[in-house]
Amino acid sequence: MSTSGLRRLSRVVVAALCSLSAFAASAQDEACTDAPRVVADLKSAWTAAGTSVDAARKATSAPVITHGRRVTVRLQPEGEVALRAPGRRTAGYAGIFDFTLPSAGIYRVMSSERAWIEVLSPAGQPLPVYMRPLRCLRGEGVQKELIYRLDAGQRYTLEMSAVAAPGLDLLIIAEPTP
Repeated sequence: MSTSGLRRLSRVVVAALCSLSAFAASAQDEACTDAPRVVADLKSAWTAAGTSVDAARKATSAPVITHGRRVTVRLQPEGEVALRAPGRRTAGYAGIFDFTLPSAGIYRVMSSERAWIEVLSPAGQPLPVYMRPLRCLRGEGVQKELIYRLDAGQRYTLEMSAVAAPGLDLLIIAEPTP
């Protein structure tokens, strides 16, 4: 193929990618505007001051974090953390936390850094992600969100890994109703 043919092809590819990005952004914006109260409740919880905690290196010493309150966590070097869930492992930081919930429902796990997040059942099995987030809070500093359907009174374990920074903000919150 000639150089001019490659240029034309690259312009077509770039235009297509731009169109896809614009379509995805408009779909996301539409989803965000469909639930303004949910977005406002999540922003309010995310921006409220929280406590600080050190992440554990193993599940048996995991600190219990409170749902509904943002927590600033200090992570450990990933090579020193005994993660149980399979998943992506890269150089960086990691940590283990426990939490329980007062009522069954849909809960959002939010992080200020990109991270590999696993929520494990009391038996140690990774739970499936219930649904993908709206990503409306990127402008507020939320870089990762996952949503799970969880039960009351169970002791869940949250494992974080593949984090570039040694610390982050974390929030586990019941999904507000629209």
